[in-house]
Amino acid sequence: MAVNKYLKPMLDVGSSRVFNCNQLTRRVLAKDPNARQFFRNARLNNMVLIKDVIPEHERGGSMTPIGTKLYFPFNDEDIYEGGQTTFLHEPRLPDTLSDHFGLRTPQAQDALTTDLRIVRILDRLPSLDPFLMKDVFMRDGIEVNEAYFDISPEQWKEIELFILQRFEPLAKAAFPDAMASDDKTRQLIEKIWEAKDLTALGPLIQAFRLPQDKALDIFASWKGINFYSYQYDRARPRLIELAKWLNAIEVPAGTLPPDERKNLLASKDALKEQLRRDWQTVEGILRKYQEGYDKMFQAGGGSADFLGFLRNCSKAYWDLGNCLGKANHAVYVWDLMTARLPNRKPSWANLPPLLRLFEEILQPEKKAAPAAAWA
Repeated sequence: MAVNKYLKPMLDVGSSRVFNCNQLTRRVLAKDPNARQFFRNARLNNMVLIKDVIPEHERGGSMTPIGTKLYFPFNDEDIYEGGQTTFLHEPRLPDTLSDHFGLRTPQAQDALTTDLRIVRILDRLPSLDPFLMKDVFMRDGIEVNEAYFDISPEQWKEIELFILQRFEPLAKAAFPDAMASDDKTRQLIEKIWEAKDLTALGPLIQAFRLPQDKALDIFASWKGINFYSYQYDRARPRLIELAKWLNAIEVPAGTLPPDERKNLLASKDALKEQLRRDWQTVEGILRKYQEGYDKMFQAGGGSADFLGFLRNCSKAYWDLGNCLGKANHAVYVWDLMTARLPNRKPSWANLPPLLRLFEEILQPEKKAAPAAAWA
């Protein structure tokens, strides 16, 4: 079967919307053949996990619009030949996994329970960034081979410091007596970071009138928003380059048949608009957050705006992860498919399929495709 070159950028390790367990497992085992693999069932390590929009008709009342899609390659040795996909929320998923991978023994079924727990933990994330993945497993006390997370100790510390510095003013505002004790302040900040001890966070929850039943989710989401803020600062220059590239695409009259030229220009304009909307969503959320934060902790203008944002930050967290994940994936695909071309200009024959790749990545929520075969 021929490799689909336009499938590769949808499955590669380079995107924060993709966890290519197949490729990562090969890297891990190449360094250490006896290394612990990600899933207990060895064959599950051939999967690829993808964050994607759940088709509107499949969403339950409280379901997030972003789900986890599992990609089962037709050929484990070359996943780019095509495969079958299904969403994690599909009712028959355990049977599908058992049928596809032959997991019918009692031992395999027991391991599958653990493996599905791992996938469902990842389902709680808007994107599959190594930092977020490593953090959520640490928070849940799940031991996973850290070689699967492409993040250096230096990167981890840099992100950790950025986020902890954002937590510190809140801890000191809620606990004025902590101002006199660095140790106590650090302990409080660590509890916010862990987001799992309601008792320890009780005074903070009461001081800022956070809903008790949603408090831990609020703190976890706030940490995620700070991570995306860190990430966006570093991603923005590349997003600007991609936007300029899209804007510069020209299709002179006579280059293509009139209908093809019209469709190509329409696709380009639609992509520019969708990228603009996602970008505006990211900047709008981060601007609202920063303005409320500065008003409360720096300008002395009151706490209402920041605490209002904090109480509803779970939705902002998912919207940020979705929009920034799509934008970063688009940048990755753009780099992969055009970096070696003169002036990054694909041929007229290759431009339409490239734009279709962008369409699939940047598609708005209502146009999501259901689980299907990829080939």
